[in-house]
Amino acid sequence: MMWVNGELVDSSFPAISAHDHGLLLGDGVFDTLIVRNGTPVFLERHLRRLRAGINRLAITPTPTDSELTAAIHQLIDVNDIETARVRITMTPGPGVSPRERGTQPLTLIALSPLPDAPASVSLCSVKWTRNERSPLAGIKSTSWGDNALILRHAQQLGFDNALLCDTTGRLCECTTSNLFLVIDQRIVTPSLDSGCLPGILREVLLDAELATDGDLTSADLERASEVFITSSTTGIVPIHRIDSRDYAVNGPLTTLARSRLFELEGEEEPSR
Repeated sequence: MMWVNGELVDSSFPAISAHDHGLLLGDGVFDTLIVRNGTPVFLERHLRRLRAGINRLAITPTPTDSELTAAIHQLIDVNDIETARVRITMTPGPGVSPRERGTQPLTLIALSPLPDAPASVSLCSVKWTRNERSPLAGIKSTSWGDNALILRHAQQLGFDNALLCDTTGRLCECTTSNLFLVIDQRIVTPSLDSGCLPGILREVLLDAELATDGDLTSADLERASEVFITSSTTGIVPIHRIDSRDYAVNGPLTTLARSRLFELEGEEEPSR
């Protein structure tokens, strides 16, 4: 079952109009979180980021955070699941032209199996960049074509993901993850000025003072003793190779960050 505009429907239900701006224009926002032991992890943080994207794109009206929270728990109960991936998608709904939105926004919440996190992954450098000055920088936009193409390119080259810089050459992020380097026994991640997504686990590690952020360049990859990436669905994943350079897997600070993150998940107040 999935949740569409306040109603529980079968996952095969045709929920999206052929004129929906999310489908035609990539005009929409989404967020992805996990359910573990029947509880959404870092839900309030995810809803806060989702709301920032909704406000940036001026999608209105939309369900309140309380309504979204209730909907997620309703889906957990009706699907009788303990572990899952949750995706919330919002679009302005159908419109007659790119300039004219309709008045019936779409909110869709769907569950899917949570894949096992890989033990480690490899990254390749690419010629494409993140545009830190884009009006969509820093939000989880449904305009995801760039990421999909770059990810396929990396996989065709034999890598798991791609490492992106911004237009000035600063390290930014991967297509699906935030990036962290261990330099001089400190965990550092690119600043939001690079146009990277304000990832939830990134935020958690910074709030816990396990990491700091700042401007990083490709030269810093040569100084790094450990590298890892984060995403809400895979957690902390070590990097074993970037291009032709190998890195230690499960180094001491990567292991520490992973252990502390597990503790922080349990300390977060559950929302219901």
